Amino acid sequence: MVIHIDLVVDTVKKVFEEYQSYNEINSHIQIMSSDLTYICHYDPLLNEVVLDSGRGIDLPRDITLMQKTTCYDNTMAGLDRVGESEYLYSSPIIVEQETKYYLVCTSYHIHDSLTLIIVELLSKYISTRLETHIKLQDVHLKNDHMKQITETVSTGSLSVDKFGTIMFINEVGGEMLGVRAEEVLGQPISQVLDNQAFSLDVLEFGMPVINKDIIIKINKGQYHFRLSSVPLYDNSNEPIGVIFHFKDIRKEVEIIVNTKGFFNFDDIIYQCKEMESLIHLAKKAALQDSSILIEGESGTGKELIAQSIHNYSSRSNHPFIVIDCSAIPRNLVESELFGYEAGAFTGSHKGGMMGKFERANGGTVFLDEIGEMPLEIQSKLLRVIQSRSITRIGGHEPISLNIRIIAATNRNLAKEVSEGNFRNDLYYRLNVINLFVPALRDRKGDLPLLVYKLMEKTAKREKRVIPNLLGRVMKVLENYPWPGNIRELENTMERAVILAHGEIDYQHLPKRLLEIQNIHVSSTSVQSEPFVNQTPQKPKSVMEQQLIINALKESKGNKSKAAKKLGIARSTLYEKMYQYQLL
Repeated sequence: MVIHIDLVVDTVKKVFEEYQSYNEINSHIQIMSSDLTYICHYDPLLNEVVLDSGRGIDLPRDITLMQKTTCYDNTMAGLDRVGESEYLYSSPIIVEQETKYYLVCTSYHIHDSLTLIIVELLSKYISTRLETHIKLQDVHLKNDHMKQITETVSTGSLSVDKFGTIMFINEVGGEMLGVRAEEVLGQPISQVLDNQAFSLDVLEFGMPVINKDIIIKINKGQYHFRLSSVPLYDNSNEPIGVIFHFKDIRKEVEIIVNTKGFFNFDDIIYQCKEMESLIHLAKKAALQDSSILIEGESGTGKELIAQSIHNYSSRSNHPFIVIDCSAIPRNLVESELFGYEAGAFTGSHKGGMMGKFERANGGTVFLDEIGEMPLEIQSKLLRVIQSRSITRIGGHEPISLNIRIIAATNRNLAKEVSEGNFRNDLYYRLNVINLFVPALRDRKGDLPLLVYKLMEKTAKREKRVIPNLLGRVMKVLENYPWPGNIRELENTMERAVILAHGEIDYQHLPKRLLEIQNIHVSSTSVQSEPFVNQTPQKPKSVMEQQLIINALKESKGNKSKAAKKLGIARSTLYEKMYQYQLL
């Protein structure tokens, strides 16, 4: 280890300021490096430490200083004063078991016991001061470094000694636990946090606990953390304390999973009165906490409305959790929604798992395709809505929830209730505020706005110029029934923008749009208007029926594939087939 010269000089000065009595030696007391380079000396006449090698002790070049306090028998050449000889004394200054410097002085007396004692005491005291300063500086730098690290991460950190006394808590941890560092430092952790998870058991067992999900009650609220506890040991492997690292699971989930609503009411493009009325009612509903049921065909933008409601509400800074009731496997619905405790069933995570309702605490749960939820789960969802609490699978303690529920469906839920496929009590709990999103074909005047916005979106993403849309193409788009609604329109315009070079014409549209309107494009590509044979237009209902028939033929009767071709849900396809007597 390299010790800065200024530190050595400063230390020597402090030592002689404290022990003025050592000037009884009445001689220069000099500090030399291990290679005998002059550093500084104490001048008894000035009674201070000075840096002047010309006034210091001039050591013989051939001398070798001993690794212990020593008086040398030979007299110092050139230092005889009025016939009196001076003798050299030295003592090593040892730092971290290594001789770094020497303290030397001269005396007229050989092997003088008092001089030997003073020289040894001074060298040892300087050694101790230097070593203490270096260790304290090292500890300070490490502590400061660790503090800077813990204060710049999003994880809470808290450490206690082996008796459970809080020794450190970072700012993030204090905010999470609702405490201030200056108020809890030096306090027993058991008095600050009423939770057994922050225990000293890891010291007893000697094994850390990693990523354990815990619930802590703070200011009458429940908070969910993922906690790791690590035992700390000294150099002798003796336990000295525990450090706890903890994360707010809700914030962690927001990073890993999409739990934010990205869309706002300003993102919804419309000018028709139907949409204007819908947005007005949705904004009023957003300011309340009542449950909302959004109905409408597939692809009409029900989730867009739900996200806008969330972001317009007081819950906008909290999670927006989407639960697709049609996508969760039937045997996993309950564990996904309500979570489970450790060991609840074979294959469960070691520390258990939070359900989606817990993750949404403080925010909004969006139950998409609620009509697909199994009846046995519907009864449990009803209890959640009524009690505003859930109990994990394998658990016994209810967990309080503060959530807003928005449900959406493309089914006629009232009809599903009458047929016994949906609980009427759950239907009335969800349908406090009803919002109906109109189909695209019923939004008079909105289609041109949407077309150009979707063209702009694709062109921007693909980094290309927005192509020109021919007027006759717009007529085709306006006359098409759009069974897949905005989702189908978006796919259509994305395809057209990618395929077109300068302008969008018939050949850039999907065949189904042209065939349903009896438009036949010449196979010969021409720069001008291609030859078109167009018979009188059919009513939209007939066109939609024909579209479904064509999709079923192409899919050889496979309804799932036909629905995918049409850009609609399978349940919507069944409804339309029933409507057109195709079943």
